[in-house]
Amino acid sequence: MDDLVAQFEYQAQQTFRSDDANLSSVADNEPIFFKSKLPWIFNPNTEIRHMVVSNNVFILHLNDKTLQRRCLDEQSNDSYPFQEIHLLDSIQNMFLDPYGRYLVVSTKKTKEIFLAISSQSSLKLIKKPIKFGQNKNFILASLTWCNRFLRSEEIDNKIVALAAGTDGTIYEIAFLREQELYITEVYRSLVPIMDEKKDCVTGIYCDVKSSYDDNTNIFIVITTQIALYYYENQIDPTRKQDYFLPFFNLYKDYTLSDLKYRVYPVGNVHTEIQLFYRTKRSTSSQLLYRQFAWITGAGLLYTEIDPTNVQKSFLEKSHIINYQFDQRLLVQDKERPPSSVALTEFHCLMMFPTENQIRAICTVNGQIVMVDGSMASGAPVCYCRDHIKDQLWACTDQNVLRYTIKDERRDVWRVFMKKNDFQKAFEHCVVADDPIETARRQRSIESKHADHLYNENKMVPSATVYAASDTSFEDVTLKFLTLKNKEPLRTYLLAVLNNQKPLTDSTQITILTLWLIDLFLNELDELRPSKINLNDPTETVDEYFARFNKNSISPSATSDSFESLRKSFQYFLHQQKIEQCLIDHRSAVYDLLTSHGDLDDLILFAEHVKDYERVILLYLEREEYDKALNTLKPLDDAVLYYKYSPILVEKLPDDVIQAWKTKYKNLLPNKLLPAMIAYSRAFPKGKLILDFLTHCLHVGCDDKSIHNYLLSEYVKFDRSKIMPYLRNQKEDIEMILYDPRYALRLCIDNDLKEESVFLYKILNLHEEAVDMALQVNVRLAKECVENIEGERCKKLWLKIARHVITQEGSDLDQAMEILRDCELLKVEDILPLFPDFQTIDHFQKPIIKSLEKYNDRLEELRQEMDQASKSIDNIREDLTRYRTRCVATIDSDYKCSLCEQLLMLQTQFYIFSCQHYFHADCLIAYIKRLKQLDKARIDKIQLYQSKLASGLTKQEEISELQQELDDLVAKECAICGEPAIDNIDQPLDLLL
Repeated sequence: MDDLVAQFEYQAQQTFRSDDANLSSVADNEPIFFKSKLPWIFNPNTEIRHMVVSNNVFILHLNDKTLQRRCLDEQSNDSYPFQEIHLLDSIQNMFLDPYGRYLVVSTKKTKEIFLAISSQSSLKLIKKPIKFGQNKNFILASLTWCNRFLRSEEIDNKIVALAAGTDGTIYEIAFLREQELYITEVYRSLVPIMDEKKDCVTGIYCDVKSSYDDNTNIFIVITTQIALYYYENQIDPTRKQDYFLPFFNLYKDYTLSDLKYRVYPVGNVHTEIQLFYRTKRSTSSQLLYRQFAWITGAGLLYTEIDPTNVQKSFLEKSHIINYQFDQRLLVQDKERPPSSVALTEFHCLMMFPTENQIRAICTVNGQIVMVDGSMASGAPVCYCRDHIKDQLWACTDQNVLRYTIKDERRDVWRVFMKKNDFQKAFEHCVVADDPIETARRQRSIESKHADHLYNENKMVPSATVYAASDTSFEDVTLKFLTLKNKEPLRTYLLAVLNNQKPLTDSTQITILTLWLIDLFLNELDELRPSKINLNDPTETVDEYFARFNKNSISPSATSDSFESLRKSFQYFLHQQKIEQCLIDHRSAVYDLLTSHGDLDDLILFAEHVKDYERVILLYLEREEYDKALNTLKPLDDAVLYYKYSPILVEKLPDDVIQAWKTKYKNLLPNKLLPAMIAYSRAFPKGKLILDFLTHCLHVGCDDKSIHNYLLSEYVKFDRSKIMPYLRNQKEDIEMILYDPRYALRLCIDNDLKEESVFLYKILNLHEEAVDMALQVNVRLAKECVENIEGERCKKLWLKIARHVITQEGSDLDQAMEILRDCELLKVEDILPLFPDFQTIDHFQKPIIKSLEKYNDRLEELRQEMDQASKSIDNIREDLTRYRTRCVATIDSDYKCSLCEQLLMLQTQFYIFSCQHYFHADCLIAYIKRLKQLDKARIDKIQLYQSKLASGLTKQEEISELQQELDDLVAKECAICGEPAIDNIDQPLDLLL
């Protein structure tokens, strides 16, 4: 079917207005409305008078008395069988239910009402007219279908409608599947009003108020020739019938003054009610948004039904849309209201049979957007909307037309923008597949909106909107710079700043940030309540408030404004977007804040950018030491502690030293020594530093300077802890944690003798230790030499003995005790120390014991000497025995190292471990040539040679002579041994 329809589609020739209200731009001049002719073939003599469509079921009023049923879902081609029925009287009007099953037809002459049943491939007329009780003069003016409130399971078996008579009576009709009707009169109170006003009912419309789910709240609109009446109430959907009888009982006794209505000059014209549903049935839980149109003589009554306030939509917000008559025809009295209208989302299509044209009027601004005068398919008859299929249809006297709407929203945003309805302009400017175009439209709307606000003197709101518009930055800032109030400029700059991208617009962010800071500071200067007239230093506070009163400015109001602006300023500084900018350009911000004298905000800003050193400095300048310390406490920056502790410890010693303990893991105690010294100077008797140093000791501090300072504090405040501290340290000078020399000097200066003795021992200054110990007592001196050995020990014991003998009155008992304690001292060592008049009787026993020891020692030495002599003799015998023994392996090809001849050519030769080999004759001759040998030695070698050569010598003498010759010649290698070294300065030719 779609392919078949496509063959007959054609584009309507449309004429567009060129005024500002035109919805189509120059670029988008493609038509919005397209109509295509259905391929239905009618008899050439057939004229279509009217048409209704529901659920793809078409009921056509042909000629005068014929009804024809056609259905898109049932046809496969244009030769399908359609159904027709013929009435005896001319047809006046017809109403088809939303599902295409029940058709109500009224006739002209007899004013009778008939029911036709539409089913698949059939249209059956119930020949018996519908009777409305005893009201035989009932003339059907309009009928509205009320199936919205029915439950879904009831719709298949029942459909309810309200029939309005021209006299004002309202009937409820229930259509059942068995072709049975239940008709109940539900409202007559309008009849006397119609009689009194000589008016008649022309239309009726019933629907739910807010949504399909809320089906108990109903409203009804009844139109007459001069007015529109509005009713609302609740119904009970659980009833079996007579749903509207309780509804209208509320209005049973209402007079005209009690009813809610609005008068409209309709006139004696054909009227029609049309609806457009924006909310579709699939979204039953959503609010139901609808548009309502009613043809009147004065124009088209139009309203958008607000589901939250339906009554107001009809009685207050409804308005008349002009038909835009052609003035020439109007003068000739040939222009008539439209015969039919159709609503779309933003337009109303109107048929004007007398002009044979269709006009499309924008419901937003009431302007014509299209005039279609190319009705080649016949004279226009009516529009029909199939609400089930959401399809718009039209018919001429010859054809049925399908309407297609393309991109109806494309220029609606411009219309709303021209009407200054910027919210709706935003809602309708979105292009689904083109975000760039959407953004361009939004900027245009914002620009227009901002201009509108600016012209209405709404400067601050306009500033916010300008920031999102495409108006140039220079134009906007120049506008606001001329204003005395800088809040709009500040608001605009803030909004522009929020639109910047941190990664790509860093320069713009910097400029805007600094400008805004300066604006904030200028405004704060003007509002600062505590600011006395700087031009008049003599101005008092009373004069200051008097000046405010004179200018009609409340000091309290100014203070509130100042605090509010200051909070805004602080909020601005804490924006994440400018955080990096503030850090990078903090010096510029500091300069701005300083130039305005705003120290409070300067401190807050420094805290924000985490420039805590500046914060501390500022607090110190203001002598707010507690705030400076509170700033320092949470920090882990050890440098700041080292730098500012010397100042703070003089003002808040307890808190500062407690902070040192808390942050000990992040601090090096030796870096705090300047602060400790400052404390000691400020509080000579204060012990807090000693407490901190003790804490350092307990937590394992191994810094030498800290331990040294701890010793100095011990000396000042608690000397009893010095010796335990020293003993607790290791005695190895390389392992102790304090400087022993410094500690020794400290103890000597403060006359701490025992501690000095201990430190002398650490430094291995045992003599000094003994000297110092003897100033205390002999016992301490003895302890000093306990671990010393050898002559040094004897010397120190002798020193102690001398002290005992000379300084303590020649105490013989102590002297004898010293001899017992030190085995190195003998009685003869200490005897010279006693005075000459000392009697020897007291030394008899020690002397005898000493002599006995000497005798024992001599005997031991004699035995050792005998053993040594025996050992020497044994060694000599071994040497003699092994002198002639040689074990060596030589090859037959070994050569003499001097003559280069084979070694085996002579019977006597010498072999050395250095692998030099010599003939005996060659070696002797070489030795004789050495200059360093004295003449006696050479002569001795020649003598031995001659004796050996004579053969007259005894064998024993020969052996001795040979041994002596070997000792002279072969003691060492002549080439690489000591002889070669001794003759290094001899020429080679002399040696060889």
